[in-house]
Amino acid sequence: MYRCEICNTVQPPRSRSVRVTTKSRATEYPSRPKANKLRIGRKTKQFDDPGGAGYEIAKEAVACPKCAHAHEVKRAAEEAEGLYDDDNSVTSGLDLSGVSAD
Repeated sequence: MYRCEICNTVQPPRSRSVRVTTKSRATEYPSRPKANKLRIGRKTKQFDDPGGAGYEIAKEAVACPKCAHAHEVKRAAEEAEGLYDDDNSVTSGLDLSGVSAD
C-alpha cells in the first residue's frame, strides 16, 4: 500500500510501485588515479579510474504503473520534440496524421 506521487491516490495492497525519473542533470566525473585495487596473486595492483560524463537522477517519484506508463510516453514525446525541432528537413516529408500514440 502506497500513495502515487503523480496522481496522489492510495494504491491497494500488493500493487506494484514503479520509480520514475522526474528530473535529471548532466554531470561530469573527473579521473581518479589509483582508485581501483585488484589483487593479482599475492601482489596488489592499482588501476586508474578514467572518469567520464553522463546523466544522473536529480529527482524521482514513486508511481502506480498507469501513471508511470503515461509519464514515460509524455517524456518520450518531449524528448522527440526536442530532437526534431531544430531540423525541419527530417520531418518535412512525413505525414503523421494517421499515427497514434498507442
